[in-house]
Amino acid sequence: MPLEAIAINDLNAPLIKKPARDNELAERLKAMYDADDTQPSGEEVLNIIENGFKRGQYLYVGMFNDKPIAAVGCFDDGQTNAKRLQYLTVHEQNKGRAIDAKFIKMVYDAEVKKGVRQFVPVDNDIHQIMSDYELIRVKD
Repeated sequence: MPLEAIAINDLNAPLIKKPARDNELAERLKAMYDADDTQPSGEEVLNIIENGFKRGQYLYVGMFNDKPIAAVGCFDDGQTNAKRLQYLTVHEQNKGRAIDAKFIKMVYDAEVKKGVRQFVPVDNDIHQIMSDYELIRVKD
């Protein structure tokens, strides 16, 4: 099964087809963030994400073989048509495989289909990917 970027607005979203336990998705996401030295703790990020859900924000989850292997927050400041991408993480076993770039491109494509024309990459890694592939602003 290929990598998929799926937007969720609830950490209890049924992304894992046969979860082994309740809250498995949230637990796996927390563990990914905890293992990522470039991001705040998993608990801190998921609290920010959950607060964002209340305001209509999304978390894109990269799913591969029924497991989350990447995630990035997609935020709307409510003042512009730009989307802020922040808190990119990739499962430690998938680092160095360009999963992050492929995943960001998938998120970009999904948001462009929704009409987004500009992005604000907050994290250095996201900014580098989006700059390298010229994804900051949609070309008309």
